[in-house]
Amino acid sequence: MFGLDRQRGQILPLFAFCLVALIAMSALLYDAADALVTRRNYQNAGDAAAIAGSHILNSAGTIRRCSATSSPPGAPRADIIAAVYASIDANLPGFNRSRVHISCPPAWDNVGVRVDLEGTGLRFFGGPIIGGPMQVATTSTAVNGQVTSTVFSVVELDPWNASWPNNRRGCPSLLLSGGPTVTFDGSVQVNSACPAANGGALATNGNAATLTVAGTARISLVGGYSPGPLMITPAPLTGQPAVKDPLESVPPVPVSDLTVRSTNKTTLNNTTVVLEPGVYRGGIELRNSSKALLLPGIYVMDGGGMSLGAQSQVYAVNPGVTDVTTSTWSANCADTTCGVLIYNAGTASGGGAMGQFSVAAGAVLKLRAYDERAVADEYPEYRNMLIWQARTPAPTSSYAQPVVQLNGGGDVDISGTVYATGATVLMGGTSGGSGGGAVNLTLQFISWDLQIQGNVSFRFFYSSEDFARPADYGLVE
Repeated sequence: MFGLDRQRGQILPLFAFCLVALIAMSALLYDAADALVTRRNYQNAGDAAAIAGSHILNSAGTIRRCSATSSPPGAPRADIIAAVYASIDANLPGFNRSRVHISCPPAWDNVGVRVDLEGTGLRFFGGPIIGGPMQVATTSTAVNGQVTSTVFSVVELDPWNASWPNNRRGCPSLLLSGGPTVTFDGSVQVNSACPAANGGALATNGNAATLTVAGTARISLVGGYSPGPLMITPAPLTGQPAVKDPLESVPPVPVSDLTVRSTNKTTLNNTTVVLEPGVYRGGIELRNSSKALLLPGIYVMDGGGMSLGAQSQVYAVNPGVTDVTTSTWSANCADTTCGVLIYNAGTASGGGAMGQFSVAAGAVLKLRAYDERAVADEYPEYRNMLIWQARTPAPTSSYAQPVVQLNGGGDVDISGTVYATGATVLMGGTSGGSGGGAVNLTLQFISWDLQIQGNVSFRFFYSSEDFARPADYGLVE
């Protein structure tokens, strides 16, 4: 009995030790749960503050950049900092601003706002065990601007409609005609599902056409292809998935907000005219040796299209320029102070049916794409758009939009994105020089169909900084 009594007494210290451990674990769990709640509150407040700062990026009358300096971005602008602090004060009253860190993350093209919060979670019971407060930190990043760029030089959206009339079925959607030599630095995407047996999504009707994509770029076809005499490097990938319009989120040009410059068709004949951006009802036509200088901004062809006749000339120019020649143009159309978007529409405000954008033999066309920095930071969503044919009316079995025709024997020097989701774009002739020679253009095509024709050598450089990009908005981190 004596030995049994002594064994019973040993459970007391074991129980005490387990009780202390259980209390310590409960204290830690309670404090950890409180820290998680604190972190969630910080995260919510940081997210709201980053979004508030990003709102300033696209507010009226401001430079739409997080930092006034770039490459890499410097300190955030004062109005962005103020917006972030105001949001933090509203959601975390009394929070120490020294623990709020605001920056312009370099990974987001200077259109992102990052907010880092540092704080502590209280230790109600765990302090005596671990000691000191529990550290809490969160990161929130929001963007509001053009970030995502496509990797394509060409995107053809015609899906293939077997019952439609000939030449409009998407068989082919990308056609090389007449023996051109074409090189794209970016990838080529053709959504047409036309099988090879029906002519293919990609084809040629010439004798010695050549198509090459450079570097790691590739040619992706939903359908098949019929090479015939066409030499293609590398071989296209067939049976690939279709891609959606990369610019479908870009809103239509707000025609009603722009100044009406002409209520009837503007016809120039053997004259030099400086034109201002705005709405031209009935379109613009240049005859004979007329010359038009386009100041920076958006030009809406409200019906009637835009036609460059033989020997006519069109130049995008800096503000204040009153005359220019082919040899002086580059000096009179500087980056950030020159650039236009030609928006070809129809029946938007009574200008009539959509007309054709066309460049005839012998014409000179020298244009930089739209740059909002040249026009008091208006409409940044259209940066690098050059020619845009309205999305509507869309093609049907009985309707085809006018062809966007960029050919002729004159001097064509254009850069940016040609966007015509419902139209065929025709690039060819001897554009770039009389007699046909090498034509080097920084040009991207997003269209319904594309035809490149003529005995000419085209090199289409790829530059994400020179092509249109959709706007991104929201939290990214």
